[in-house]
Amino acid sequence: MQTILIVDGDLGLALWLGHILNAGGAAAIPATNIAEAAEMVSRLGLRVDVLIASPGENGMGGFIEKLRIKSPDLQVVALGDEDDLAWVMPSFGTVWRRRPCCGDETTRAEWMGLIHELDHNHLSFASQA
Repeated sequence: MQTILIVDGDLGLALWLGHILNAGGAAAIPATNIAEAAEMVSRLGLRVDVLIASPGENGMGGFIEKLRIKSPDLQVVALGDEDDLAWVMPSFGTVWRRRPCCGDETTRAEWMGLIHELDHNHLSFASQA
């Protein structure tokens, strides 16, 4: 089972993603900021397999580096628009996805497919969508 940490200031988005990923068999943990996420990782002794996060939060690069000490194969999914992500992708993430805009079945299926690919194929920048 993959442990997926979701860090986004939009609690509704983090909870929605967490719900669909948990339903798909992952252990998804939502957090609204880096401090909250870091405390949960430390307190629960988590080894995070996938981090889904918005790159705009200050300190995200350092947080990713800390996670990779315990999880060197950490996969990172950056949420945002192409304009937001162009400057951070080389150092930030494994892959980027546009922020989901609604909770329809198509969006749910796309996210489940992404997590399945991350689990089995270790996505790279070449597989961005």
